[in-house]
Amino acid sequence: MGILPKTAFGRIALLVGFLLVINQLVSYFTISWYVTNPSMKQLVQLVASDVNTAIYVQHKDFPPEVRQEIMSSQNMELVSTRNGEPRALREAQPYKVLTENLAQYLNVPVERTEMRVEESDKIYYWVKSPRHSNIWIRVAMEPFEGFNIHPPLVYFTAILLLSLLGGWIFTRQISRPLRRLEFAAREIGRGDNPGQLREKGLEEMVTVTRAFNQMARNVHQLEEDRTLLLAGVSHDLRTPLTRIRLATEFMGEAEAETKEGIIRDTEDMDQIINQFISFVRDGRDERPKSGDLNALVEECVLANRIKEEDITFELGDLKEVAFKPLAMKRLITNLIQNGLKYAGVPLHLVTGLYGNKIRISVFDQGSGIDEKEIERLFQPFSRGNTARSGGGSGLGLAIVRRIAEMHDGKVSLINRPEGGLEARFEMPR
Repeated sequence: MGILPKTAFGRIALLVGFLLVINQLVSYFTISWYVTNPSMKQLVQLVASDVNTAIYVQHKDFPPEVRQEIMSSQNMELVSTRNGEPRALREAQPYKVLTENLAQYLNVPVERTEMRVEESDKIYYWVKSPRHSNIWIRVAMEPFEGFNIHPPLVYFTAILLLSLLGGWIFTRQISRPLRRLEFAAREIGRGDNPGQLREKGLEEMVTVTRAFNQMARNVHQLEEDRTLLLAGVSHDLRTPLTRIRLATEFMGEAEAETKEGIIRDTEDMDQIINQFISFVRDGRDERPKSGDLNALVEECVLANRIKEEDITFELGDLKEVAFKPLAMKRLITNLIQNGLKYAGVPLHLVTGLYGNKIRISVFDQGSGIDEKEIERLFQPFSRGNTARSGGGSGLGLAIVRRIAEMHDGKVSLINRPEGGLEARFEMPR
């Protein structure tokens, strides 16, 4: 449902808050029914008794001093409103519920009486005499010990604080192992070994962590087996290639064309083997160093161009940044060689700082790539249609993506509106 929070903390806090609200409502109605209503009725009954006493004294033929003594002993006084209501009466708070209950006890219509409450040095109950519309009976009682905060405000403040506290405690027990799992999953996704996670906490989390640890061990073992397999195959292929190359050196001039073809094929195969080795040794064990990325870009350009106009470059203002020099050199070189191989000269390299990201772009003037093919080209052993007739293993862009991910960056191929392709690498500065 869209109205529910998406985080574990939000949902647990909402659940705890909902349960507390239900509990408070049940408590509120229970207290109202079994405590508040009986107390209110008892209060109204006492006030009604005092009102009846005042009415009785008022209409009996008692001497003034006796009448005054009786009223004082009951903490009551008669107040006339013929000349207007006194200030204390005007500021007293009327209560409809108390008035209705009082009229019921006095056995008079509700319109003939009224009850108000004054809070000053004491609690005073003002009751309009049912017999005289301009006479009010003021009954004094001792104030309650307590504080002047509205009860619903206290209830809902307590509910909010308890909900947040309960949600934080429960979420902490769940989110910390989940964050560790998330971090370890990212490490595995980048090809690193996060190590064994501690198997502790809730029983369900222990089970999930144990399964994750087993999966991580299996993935690491598969990675090691793949590395060993590719390294072994590459090593074993180099031996017959070397013998073939040596054998071609003894071929005569009459077989020059065949000799040239064999040499060209062995060089292509040697290049493919080098790509296999580069894919296996992608620089994960290399330590990052702080350095000048522009200087590395310039070095890669100078190493790959024959004429100055073949590859031009424009270096932006980059601060020193931490990167793996050998891996980064392989990334830039692969992007340049990929552009030379499939688009040809000229190429143009641009470096710059865009927001909080460092960007290296290689622009070519080729025919571009079908948008549907771009993602597939980053997969190992995938090549574009224009490359299928040529050599290569299809590992160049796969190596570039792995190195980019090692630097928390990304690489993308973008068709330019004016024609050609932009191979863009970005990483946090």
